Amino acid sequence: MRLPDREQQELDEIERRLAEDDPKLAAKLTRPAPRVPRRTLVVAVMLLAYAAGLIVVMTGVTLSSVVLVVLGACVAFGVFAWFVVRVWRGHRE
Repeated sequence: MRLPDREQQELDEIERRLAEDDPKLAAKLTRPAPRVPRRTLVVAVMLLAYAAGLIVVMTGVTLSSVVLVVLGACVAFGVFAWFVVRVWRGHRE
């Protein structure tokens, strides 16, 4: 949706005055939002997968389902093992 010319001119004037009055703030507002580091995303996914595994284990215990307990335990242990391997490789390099 496009603004009327008069409103666009007023916004441009406000932006210009802001840049003159506080250049640091103006630079901060025009800068793109910082990206989330890849490592943070990997850790978040690992924690979610681990929590999902634990939830499956609890569901299996509640329903007395050995299959769900084993499946959830495998997921939780697999995520934990993957984390240990990643940390070990990181220290080795």
